[in-house]
Amino acid sequence: MNRRAMLAALLGGAFLSFGVRARAAAPRRVIVLDWGLAELTLALGVLPVGMANTPGFRRNFTACSVPASVVDLGLMFQPNMELMLSLKPDLIVITPAHASMRGALERIAPTVTLGMFRASPTPYTAACEETMRLARLFGRETQGEAAVMQSQRAIDAARARLDALPAASRARAAPVYLTRFIDESHLRVFGTHSLFGELLARLGLRNAWGRANGAAASAMIGFDALDADPRATLVYVKPLPAMTATMMQTSRVWQAMPFAGAGRMTGMAEVPPEGGILSAAYFAHALVDALAALPATSPVASPEQRVAEAT
Repeated sequence: MNRRAMLAALLGGAFLSFGVRARAAAPRRVIVLDWGLAELTLALGVLPVGMANTPGFRRNFTACSVPASVVDLGLMFQPNMELMLSLKPDLIVITPAHASMRGALERIAPTVTLGMFRASPTPYTAACEETMRLARLFGRETQGEAAVMQSQRAIDAARARLDALPAASRARAAPVYLTRFIDESHLRVFGTHSLFGELLARLGLRNAWGRANGAAASAMIGFDALDADPRATLVYVKPLPAMTATMMQTSRVWQAMPFAGAGRMTGMAEVPPEGGILSAAYFAHALVDALAALPATSPVASPEQRVAEAT
């Protein structure tokens, strides 16, 4: 028995190291238990044999498609182990959040942990780097470089579109709140260390929920906390909850918010904040589409008109 085989036996078939696996035969039957990593895998042209919760992925990750041939393995942290075993994978891709499952997964196939890009203060840059790690693992470096370059070019094209808007100079001067409404009182606001925050900077825009609010990627806040900068534009990720739309029509507190009264509020297409390089490119163009829909002169509209336009 050679040294590598002996180590593999001692470790119970564990995935010895990223470097060792990368030099071996490229895996062909891959299982991915994380949506963000599934997106990076699909961006390389690698079709997993199985994924966690494929219906949920299709609903949330609209920047890429998953064929019906990919087997749905169930919940992300409670996958169907028997079904996984029947697929005979030669690699399972997980995140650090799956650490408690790793021992069981390694009895099915070699397992690699990735997905650290979401914890990075620059998630998009880190996602590009992790795309290349996966590309080396799959022996698809050329496809990885092309995928990263295509994503970066799409973001550059979105910035060029933004610069060409009639109100481009005003958009550059005014900071932007990027949010997702939870209910009629609370929303999630994305900071500079989020995927959305890094992309705002790449588009030449300022994040209104900036460094002064800490290093967290996002925060759950009441909407009344969004009045710090009277020049800011509010962009929210659709869909807008029905209760929130009603609140916007009836709440005097909301109607007194600076962006609401000045017509500086708009909704953008849904993008997963935990997405990878494909979602990043989709986000950049969706954001520019949303900003392009704002009136060039920001006329004061009635609350009913603003809600109708936003939804």
